[in-house]
Amino acid sequence: MHERVYTSAMAENVIVDVDAGLVERLRALYPGQTDRHILERLAKIELGRAALVEMQRPDADPEEVVLEEAVRAVHEARRAAS
Repeated sequence: MHERVYTSAMAENVIVDVDAGLVERLRALYPGQTDRHILERLAKIELGRAALVEMQRPDADPEEVVLEEAVRAVHEARRAAS
């Protein structure tokens, strides 16, 4: 299986509209963080939750594959955070 790895330099940016009130509340929760960092962090959290739900399906991948994917996701998130 070929895995494509993206670095932050390769990332494509998109413009999104976010409710200003929500952004202000997020800024208050994460002072000193950029809007980009906050939104990317929350997106990763949501993707992680979706992965957990997927993993818990009765017909989900074998445990070893799921664990490998989880470790890969953690490493990717750590690289992105640094």
